[in-house]
Amino acid sequence: MGRLQTAVIGSGCLAASAVTAAAGVPAWERRLFDRVNALPDGLAPAVWLPMQAGALGAPLVVGALQATLGGEPGKGGRTAATGAAAWVVAKALKRQIRRGRPGDHEGGATLRMGAADEGLGFPSGHAAVAVTVAVSLAAGRGRLPATLAIALLGVVGAGRVYVGAHYPLDVVGGWGLGLVLSALSAPAPGAPSE
Repeated sequence: MGRLQTAVIGSGCLAASAVTAAAGVPAWERRLFDRVNALPDGLAPAVWLPMQAGALGAPLVVGALQATLGGEPGKGGRTAATGAAAWVVAKALKRQIRRGRPGDHEGGATLRMGAADEGLGFPSGHAAVAVTVAVSLAAGRGRLPATLAIALLGVVGAGRVYVGAHYPLDVVGGWGLGLVLSALSAPAPGAPSE
């Protein structure tokens, strides 16, 4: 997928989910949240490690490894910068949309592994950061890495809902944000490779 296609898909996901999220939590989204959040507690250890791909430190670590061990300093710098930007922009968008987290709403949520039970939820910073890491790791590497990246994003997104930190649209918005920023930071077509 090219930069323009990635940016368009990401923008569409972010915009559509933001409009819906700004209006509250629709009944269908609450039902989906309830189903995922009600999965057995025993799944928590399996989702913990993949969810770390969305932590602020992930793009910094991956970027440093790309720059040093991978011999790709430009790519490593872009990974770190894009991931950090995703975290910062997600925080700014949260203040604009002002949608709470599942623990804030009537009916509550099952909170696992220290999930935030209050504060602002849209978009998911974890989802946004994870996209920037996954795109960087998979870019130009073929079908298998791309498939693994998509699977990782699915686990991160479902994991954020499962632990009670986010509603599904928070995750979709985060994915969209991550795609937009990844497209913006990608090298221009024809740029020299590292």
